[in-house]
This record gives sequence, C-alpha cells and structure tokens, in this order.
Amino acid sequence: MNISVNYEDSDVAKALESIIKHPNKDEFVKLLTPIICQSNHATTYFFKLLIGNELPAIIPSGTLCKIHVDNLGYSSNKDLIKDKFGDDDGKVVVTVKEFRGYHEYCEYQIEYTNVFPDDTTRKDSAYVSLKELELIEEF
Repeated sequence: MNISVNYEDSDVAKALESIIKHPNKDEFVKLLTPIICQSNHATTYFFKLLIGNELPAIIPSGTLCKIHVDNLGYSSNKDLIKDKFGDDDGKVVVTVKEFRGYHEYCEYQIEYTNVFPDDTTRKDSAYVSLKELELIEEF
C-alpha cells in the first residue's frame, strides 16, 4: 500500500542539517535542498534513506529484461513489435543501456527492436521506470 505524505523544502533542509557533519554544512544544505526537492523520486528516496531503508539495486548496463510493449517509447510501433517479438503476456526483451539516476522519473534508458510496416527492424531506445522492468532470470 502506498501512502502520500507532503513535505516542504524546509523539512528537507532540516533533515539535511541533521545528517551533514561538516564545517560548511549550511552551504551544503543550500546546495542540496533544491536538488532533492525538484524530484519527487529523489525526495521519496531521501526520506526512505533517512528512516533506514536502502536504495533499489541498480540494474547494470547490458542486462536483459522484459517489459510490456505498452511501456515502450512513443515512436515504437507497439502492435507490430508485439506481433513479432511479444510473448503471451505482451512483453518483449530489452537491454538496459543506462541508469540515469534515482532522481529521474524514468530511471533507465533501454534499447529495443522497433518494427516497421514493411517488416524492417531498427534498434531504438526509450526511457522507462524501474517498476516497468522485469529481470530475466539467468539459466
């Protein structure tokens, strides 16, 4: 179950003040507060870390994953990709190209094979969220 909690930038600043132990702490707080606050993901992870949780593991570049075809990029030909490469659940195999950071809404850039009406294919990329990726188990 997810819950929604509203924090203000002053709450983030106070939390940073409590954890930064450096002579120039006030300047660090001024620098980091707006950086954390401009991303809901970063703010969520920040407060989760503050209460003792860990960040999700980063999926390394080159890792094969499955993703539902509907979560591919806007320029993807979803029906054609699903027909040619999709499994029974409408998922296709993709490759993780890059982890973009915990502050991004779409933390990963992936590579997939796009299909065109003339049945040609081309490697394409899209930005996706961690929750959309399913790791493929190794044999």
